[in-house]
Amino acid sequence: MKLALIGTGNMPLMQWILDGKGDDSIINMSALARRLECSRSSLLDRIHTHGFDSAIRYYLSEQRQWKLKT
Repeated sequence: MKLALIGTGNMPLMQWILDGKGDDSIINMSALARRLECSRSSLLDRIHTHGFDSAIRYYLSEQRQWKLKT
């Protein structure tokens, strides 16, 4: 099974393949923060101020910009 976070315009923000064994870690904010390569507190703060969808898009764009620089 595939789990996808869909943003505005039906664009996928993130996708996971679920194997049925450790699916509970996907909803875990610490695991999500590790996957976005940010701190948990920064992620939670961004979610609180801008919303879940916007926070994920922000950290994904930060990842892309960082990877382009290296």
